[in-house]
Amino acid sequence: MKTNQNNKKTVPTQEQIEVVCRQRARHFWNWLTWSLVYYVVINLFLIAINWFTSPHYWWVLWVIAGWGISLLMTAIEKSIKY
Repeated sequence: MKTNQNNKKTVPTQEQIEVVCRQRARHFWNWLTWSLVYYVVINLFLIAINWFTSPHYWWVLWVIAGWGISLLMTAIEKSIKY
């Protein structure tokens, strides 16, 4: 933001607004990418554990569904915020 001679803040320029928007979008997509990577890798590990320990009951589906809903809600919240 530019300041005038009295050190009062002025309206940001269009370029400054675009830079901030790009940074926020980059931050959001970086967060989303890594969150999905963690989600997939950990759930694959849990599926393997479920398969070898109790294949008659797929408890891992509860974990996948709960975590997926939480991830979706957080992504929507963050996308609105940014």
